[in-house]
Amino acid sequence: MTIGAKQGVISKAGIGYMMLVPLFLIAAVGLNFTRLPLFFSVEFIFGSAAAVLTLLVFGRGAAIIVGSAAAAVTLAIWGHPYALLVFIAEIIWLSWRWRPDKGLNLVQQDLLFWLVAGLPAVSLLYTYGLDVNWQTSVLIALKQMTNGVFNVLLASLLILVLQSQQPTRRHLALPLTSLRQWLFHILTALTLFAGFVPLLLDARKLQAEYIHSVEQRLQFLAVNLQKQLQALGQPPNEADIAKLLLAVLPDDSYGVQLLYSGGSVVSRAGLIKSVDISKAEIPEAGFSHWQPTAISPLLQRWRQSRYVLVHHATDLPGINAIVLEHSAREVMTKLEQDSARQLLLLVSFLLLATLIANWLSKTIGGPLHRLALVSEKLQFNIASGAESEIPESIVAEYNTLGLNLRAMSRELTSAFKISKANQSDLVRQVDERTQQLQQANGQLEAILAAASDFSIIATNRDGQISYFSRGAEKLLGYTAEELVGKQTPAILHVAEEVEQRSQQLTELMQQPIAGFRAFVAVAEQQGSETRQWHYVRKDGDRVPVSLTVTPILEASNDISGYLGVAKDISERNRHEKLKNEFISTVSHELRTPLTSLYAALRMINSGKLGELPLKMANLMQLAESNSQRLGRLINDLLDIEKLTAGKFQLVLELQPVQPLLMQAINDIAGYATQYKVTVVNDFAADPVLAMLDAARFVQVATNLLSNAIKFSPAGAAVTVRLYADTTTIHVEVIDRGDGIADDFKQRIFEKFAQSDAASTRRQGGTGLGLAISKELTEKMSGKIGFTSTTGKGTTFWLRFQRYDRQTGTELSAAANHSTSLGA
Repeated sequence: MTIGAKQGVISKAGIGYMMLVPLFLIAAVGLNFTRLPLFFSVEFIFGSAAAVLTLLVFGRGAAIIVGSAAAAVTLAIWGHPYALLVFIAEIIWLSWRWRPDKGLNLVQQDLLFWLVAGLPAVSLLYTYGLDVNWQTSVLIALKQMTNGVFNVLLASLLILVLQSQQPTRRHLALPLTSLRQWLFHILTALTLFAGFVPLLLDARKLQAEYIHSVEQRLQFLAVNLQKQLQALGQPPNEADIAKLLLAVLPDDSYGVQLLYSGGSVVSRAGLIKSVDISKAEIPEAGFSHWQPTAISPLLQRWRQSRYVLVHHATDLPGINAIVLEHSAREVMTKLEQDSARQLLLLVSFLLLATLIANWLSKTIGGPLHRLALVSEKLQFNIASGAESEIPESIVAEYNTLGLNLRAMSRELTSAFKISKANQSDLVRQVDERTQQLQQANGQLEAILAAASDFSIIATNRDGQISYFSRGAEKLLGYTAEELVGKQTPAILHVAEEVEQRSQQLTELMQQPIAGFRAFVAVAEQQGSETRQWHYVRKDGDRVPVSLTVTPILEASNDISGYLGVAKDISERNRHEKLKNEFISTVSHELRTPLTSLYAALRMINSGKLGELPLKMANLMQLAESNSQRLGRLINDLLDIEKLTAGKFQLVLELQPVQPLLMQAINDIAGYATQYKVTVVNDFAADPVLAMLDAARFVQVATNLLSNAIKFSPAGAAVTVRLYADTTTIHVEVIDRGDGIADDFKQRIFEKFAQSDAASTRRQGGTGLGLAISKELTEKMSGKIGFTSTTGKGTTFWLRFQRYDRQTGTELSAAANHSTSLGA
């Protein structure tokens, strides 16, 4: 719940809303008088649960008031102020550490309070303030810690239930619950319950066994004493009775007395506290536990308590009852030891439950949270053609949604690629046909008739339409008869665009440009002009087009007219938008979380967070590998887009080639080891220099090396050769793989191109590495190519201009420099 939301609720509800606070205060006080006995000397009270609930609903101020009132009850219950101080400190700590915008994080905070401050404080205060031995103080501290954390968990679970109820959530302005909150609190509660119930049953069983053992011993003593009294004869001598009683008692912790029918004492030995001899009555027969009422606290009262057995005698004239007592200290000592052990186990369960619940809630809730974010943008992603990549999870519903989202994204991406390929092909066709029109006017009609997907309009020198193709009729809705010889292209254009273009050209050419001249002025100077315009259809609709205007030249090179070839780019603009949005989404929405995911996986797989089970470790290693592979794909996509869009800036400097190749070999060494391939260098003896961007040259060399390693058999060697002739530096990467299939050689440098060969499918890859390498090489004024023989291997080569070491200038053939291969 955000702070703003909480303040808004209180200001809106006003005094009526705050009237609920006294109800929480009364509940907190009452719950501290309500006790839940668990095992020996351990009872839970629940006042702090109401205080924490107040914190979650009303905020910090109300929580401190309610928590202090609940803590004050302990002063009346236990008669000392130490619990009051610790409980007030606890609610103040929780109020200070609570962050409404981070959800329910109070269980961890309360556990931190007790471990750092609560346990030491309670132990010291009880030991030195109440003169309680330190074992008992630690027992009390552990009990209060467990009680406190349990209450915080109980309040958090209750608030989750309230959040799940629509009317209550709306009235209290509670936010929607997150899956991580549910997972953490439910898993913590279940783990505690699983550990708590066996401990509770074991504690009850042990206590019953200890008490039963005492009862049996007292019963045995009573029966044995009765038999020995009978053996004394009748009437027994009082001295003999006293001597017998002393002989029967095992040690000083026992006491015995014989009662007449009126309740008076015949004889006694040892310590007897339970029978009030001032009352002339015989106690009821049976086994009981006597505790002094004037001693506090409870543990001290237990130490002074005694187990009592009243045995009504038969066949003993004058003696109606035998009263046996045994100190409870022995049983209490055992119960204290058991309670300490059980509380330690319970605390261990608590810590374990918190750790497990926190880890599982992050593991499961984190990916689901990211899925929720992706689903919110699903409509946008579908519209933009962006593919939503979702990591896998152990949650079946998440996997189903993730698969559906991935399927949608892949289909859209596939459609985008096909559209882009079609667009590229169409642009190429337009360029080719425009060149053909310029070169051979005699073939104009045939080309125009074939280009039904294009609007082709020819005009004379004055701008009157002389030809209106079938493609133009299809695009614009006019017939050739309506326009040819009757209209100029002005009827097909938006007047505002023509005026704006006229003003631009007037300023650029420093001469008045208006009307039809706005379309042809640049084409006359440069041979052609391609520009985007909006055509106006006959029905008034506007269509974005890419219009290429070319002068029609006569044999004398005089302009006789103009040819305008237009292509409807509505679909292209849409795809361009989709492409840009896709790249932006990849950069901002996928790469950043993917980097975090990869870092988290590496941390888990490093073993720093603990050793994983073998099966889980294998899965986590696979997840790390796949996330790294996906990261490379995203980087490749961004690189190829920047290269294609001309946004890729290179810093060309004169560089020695050998060190850059050695850097690439060193960078790929781990990859080569993975594939059990050796990389061998065969470099020119003398340094050779080229004008390169060092980082991008290393990227190209690394791409070629990774391909060679990937397609080489285990145990083979990949050779990197460097040599130079008079003007050119030659770099070759040679592998001993299966070679490149003939039908794939023409497409090898295309984007997303991958061979259908089984080995290629097995090795995987993005299909972008060679395309990026080609673009980078050409931007550095180099050349790239390959030679390949099926079954014998492949050699990829690079060619760069060679530069003189002394002058830093290009070497020409006349320089007569040469560099041979090194040994």
